[in-house]
Amino acid sequence: QAALTGHLVFSTLHTNDSISAITRLINLGIEPYLVAATVRGVLAQRLVRKICPSCKSAWEGDDAVRHACGGGEYFMGSGCNRCRGTGFAGRIGIFELLIPTNELLEAIGRGASLQELRTLTDHATLRVDGLEKVSQGLTTPEEVLCVTRSVA
Repeated sequence: QAALTGHLVFSTLHTNDSISAITRLINLGIEPYLVAATVRGVLAQRLVRKICPSCKSAWEGDDAVRHACGGGEYFMGSGCNRCRGTGFAGRIGIFELLIPTNELLEAIGRGASLQELRTLTDHATLRVDGLEKVSQGLTTPEEVLCVTRSVA
């Protein structure tokens, strides 16, 4: 209701990715045309463990990792006193920002399926952002694949 009167509204929803938030709002009883008229952006986020900088070393990855992530250099933590032997120290976010296009808003307004809505998006996904952080040596492929498996 507040969004319909021009107020900026922030909310949280538990969904697997940004586009799923649109269908979640509709499933909560908000009419599709109202969702299309009011949603200006959706940000999805996940936390992944950060490789410990004290014991970080290069790692070749196995066949499954190379297949899922493509080529490149991978890193892992071998475990040390700083990270208590885990190979990880802290967490970082991976993000996916959806700014709806007019075409997507029209599809939302007419109640298109989640699968159809997905075909109308071309934003960087959680997995893409996560794999960028893998290429920067900040986290491991396994961390990213684990938190993005349900949206692959």
